[in-house]
Amino acid sequence: MEFIKYIDVTRAKFSDQPPYKWTENESAPWTPVRKDLDKSKVVLISSSGAYRKDQTPFNPVKNDLTFREIPKDTDVKDLRISHDNYDHMDADKDINCVFPVEWMKELEEEGFIGEFSEINFTFMGRIFRKTELLNAMIPALLIRLKQMSIDLAFLVPA
Repeated sequence: MEFIKYIDVTRAKFSDQPPYKWTENESAPWTPVRKDLDKSKVVLISSSGAYRKDQTPFNPVKNDLTFREIPKDTDVKDLRISHDNYDHMDADKDINCVFPVEWMKELEEEGFIGEFSEINFTFMGRIFRKTELLNAMIPALLIRLKQMSIDLAFLVPA
């Protein structure tokens, strides 16, 4: 198996741009799980750029600091992707590759998780405006998660 050298690929694809300053996290906050999974309310959050066909698409280039709320009962046939910075050919065939909404519903039905959130979230990766991301978008998302009494988040990068 050959691994993709993401940084090299990105630099080649965007050679007309200054080299991206990759974030290096030396430490990250750790929040212990306080509830059993079978009693927890779990939300799905994906950086796939997925949205419902009746919603405004994300800016496909970069730096879109918005997120979309996707109800869990959304038909996956009504989901689209507006993200030009990864090959989403497989995700176009099966959105669960990047936004595993059907799999989360199965986990809920099987009793593996207590509740799959009625509302789940997507945003578009490739955000270079880190300060705005940390000071605007993430706090807005956290407010929504607290309002919804979420216990755990399942984060899916695209």
